[in-house]
Amino acid sequence: MTKDFGLIIKLGLSIVLIMFLGDFVPENIQRAFFTLSILMKDTLVFFMPIIVFSFIFACLSSFQQRAPLLIVMILSFVIISNFVCVQLGYVAGDIFLPYLGYHADNAVEKTTSLLPTLEPFFSMPYPRLMSTDMALFLGTVVGLYGAFWGNAKLASWGNVLKNKIQFALTKIFIPLVPLYVIGFLFKIQHDESLIDMFAGYGPMIGLVVVVQTLSTLIFFIKANMGNIQNIKASLKNFFPSGLVALSTMSSVATLPLTLEAAEKSTKNKALAQVVIPATTNIHHVGDSVGVPILMAAVLAINGFEAMTYGTFLIFSMYYMVAKFGVASVPGGEVIVLLPILQAHFGFTDSMMGLLTTLYILIDPFITVANVLSNGALAIFMDKLCGRMKSFQALEAVPADE
Repeated sequence: MTKDFGLIIKLGLSIVLIMFLGDFVPENIQRAFFTLSILMKDTLVFFMPIIVFSFIFACLSSFQQRAPLLIVMILSFVIISNFVCVQLGYVAGDIFLPYLGYHADNAVEKTTSLLPTLEPFFSMPYPRLMSTDMALFLGTVVGLYGAFWGNAKLASWGNVLKNKIQFALTKIFIPLVPLYVIGFLFKIQHDESLIDMFAGYGPMIGLVVVVQTLSTLIFFIKANMGNIQNIKASLKNFFPSGLVALSTMSSVATLPLTLEAAEKSTKNKALAQVVIPATTNIHHVGDSVGVPILMAAVLAINGFEAMTYGTFLIFSMYYMVAKFGVASVPGGEVIVLLPILQAHFGFTDSMMGLLTTLYILIDPFITVANVLSNGALAIFMDKLCGRMKSFQALEAVPADE
């Protein structure tokens, strides 16, 4: 269990140490850490188009041996579900965050007498090979081609590319995440104060968890058509996978348990073996609810007004497509969002560092909501498909590792 929570423990210790001892660290050392963070961020942004393209391509093309109608149904419900939950997160943050003390005016008052900001020693001028937007578009086009007109070899190429990038992220980037975050923490502590910035985060995290819990319960109520006994039974079936999700922060790691629970809850093994693996990396109720609230909180803390709904709607469009390019690693979703937030919505390096830190700290709760909601979606699809022969004829598809 300690090993599974290792990343959170390291980040928690980093926050506490920098919060209370950061001012005693020589500025050159702070700048060195911040320089390393900027280099890692710039490197990640440079490779992000490749990451996004490969994951979208592999995800969509993997549908190729499934029934075309089921592909359309799954993608439609996933997109609708993600979109509705993103809007719910925005509304919840817009209504409740001001009551929890997140006011842009307060942050502006704090920032009127700042010391000179912490700057990196240098940055790496990477060339821009392709925009993330173009990678999203190309990955979608090629992935859909692979899903409907491709063959097993094309799908295999996509999986090989995705697995190599997944390996690099898991074995290289993720172990370095504490270093990635520490530099931004030093900047926040130097420019403002971590104690002040984290003082009110308990209520905000509580808001995220409450809205996620309500969203998940609504999913199970809808999936079970309001039948109390079925709701209790399905929640009991998925409870073990929720516990594993809490400790591992990985929907993929919980996939065998989630699949087993879905088979028990749906009584349709073939359908469950299609829906659960297909939606594990793209149906993100926990993220959809949590990310808009975190974004609004980070904006308020840094003295910026919340996004207007028109601006947020544009962000939602980017977000819906970006979800298909998320890597299965802790913080994977927010990593994909960083270039979009910086390029189109004015997020600074320190704001992105803070957003990443907060996201990873609540990632266990996000993953639980994702896993449980994926299970509820499988139940809903089973109810929707009913006894249709075209879906009964589906062959069981092995779960992806």
